[in-house]
Amino acid sequence: MVKNGAPKIGVLVLIMLLGTCTFMVEAGDIRIVTTFPILADFAQEVGGDRADVISLVPIGADPHSWEPTPRDARSVASAHIVFSNGGGFDAWLDRLISNAASPDTPVVVLSEGLVPLAGGEHNHGHEHEGDPHFWLSVPNAIHYVERMAAALSALVPENEEYFQERAADYIQKLEELDAWLLTEISKIPPENRVLVTYHNAFSYLADRYGFSVVEFLVHNPQSEPTARDMVEMVKLLSSYNKPVVFMEPQISSGHRYAEALTNEVGGSVRILYSDSFTQDVSSYLDMMYLNGKTLVEALQ
Repeated sequence: MVKNGAPKIGVLVLIMLLGTCTFMVEAGDIRIVTTFPILADFAQEVGGDRADVISLVPIGADPHSWEPTPRDARSVASAHIVFSNGGGFDAWLDRLISNAASPDTPVVVLSEGLVPLAGGEHNHGHEHEGDPHFWLSVPNAIHYVERMAAALSALVPENEEYFQERAADYIQKLEELDAWLLTEISKIPPENRVLVTYHNAFSYLADRYGFSVVEFLVHNPQSEPTARDMVEMVKLLSSYNKPVVFMEPQISSGHRYAEALTNEVGGSVRILYSDSFTQDVSSYLDMMYLNGKTLVEALQ
């Protein structure tokens, strides 16, 4: 990690690649474009007052159904650096980059170097190799922050100490969050540590924090479950001590299905945040602390 000494090999390669850029960026005037708000939050934490950060997908929007606009093309065209998630999550960015970005603009895929867990379809039905929601495991979020700090330091070397210090401070907060989640979720009896969700987004959260199974109704949140899917899910929920279906706040289309399921089994619908903020929950730290509290309250 940044605060513990030398960067990892992958980060060193990133620094070397960014070092080949031919344009100059003035210190304190870095225009950062990210694909969705969680990445923008990370970038602001690292960039501080030396950066102007834009998220292409706005707060409250569903990244799965979002479509770029001409305004977004202008944002990409003026960017000094672009951060994306990768893994098929923001595949729409490729066209924006090819049409709008300067050839010299670095595009950093933050999930590179992480091993994906199994997943299905995502973003407008495109296939991808595994679940792209890496950041829902806090150690993976730390990986993102490290890559951002390395990229910004390579882009503006005179600000390297500033970026690295901010990254180290933020990583300490992330490590505290990770430890808190591990402790709090351990309060849930092992037999209750099962996530039933509408959309397949929580593989990394489950893997990191000790949930043995992740069940979901749909691969792509823009699709709808079949009658057979609903019947099978009712059977499954009926077998659990805590029949809870977790919904994401930005996916409004699935709430009626979740309510129908839980009404059948006397269960409840609870909200877990995945890839979008709201006006009330507008940072990654707030989001993950709230997720931890929600899980314990719903399943303990």
